[in-house]
Amino acid sequence: MSLRTALKNRNRTLLELCTGILILGAVGTVMTACFSLVPGIDAPWLLFSWILGILMAELAANDMYRVLDRALELPEAGARKVIYLGYVKRYVFFGITLAIFCLSDKLNPVLYFVAYMTLKLSAYMQPLTHKLYNSFFGEKDPEPISQEEYDALHPELVPEKEKKDR
Repeated sequence: MSLRTALKNRNRTLLELCTGILILGAVGTVMTACFSLVPGIDAPWLLFSWILGILMAELAANDMYRVLDRALELPEAGARKVIYLGYVKRYVFFGITLAIFCLSDKLNPVLYFVAYMTLKLSAYMQPLTHKLYNSFFGEKDPEPISQEEYDALHPELVPEKEKKDR
């Protein structure tokens, strides 16, 4: 199986989100590695803190996908409970790891936190990663249709009042 086929079989939104995290992680890794040029700074531990934060962001993104995918198959009350428990689980785990970083003399909790926040930033990068994967897969987004065209395709969704006005 080729890389293109393997990537195409994954959930597209999750793939774009994880790619954004990896791109921001690579930029941050290069910036963090530059600290090794400054004397007196323990750069390997900074780099370790950054990379661990990026790995945690990737795990959190995959866990969000898994929880949402599972919740979509449940009734509303059960789905709400599953989503809430997944949210709490992720942030408790993040809080515990951040506390460990804060108590450590070597690890950097600020870099860990910023690296974890690439999860949030990569959501804003999604239009860029979407275009990247569209060109990689040779795909094109469908053209949007007007409200009139949509109503013509789905007349059962048009309110009765609007039907009389036409």
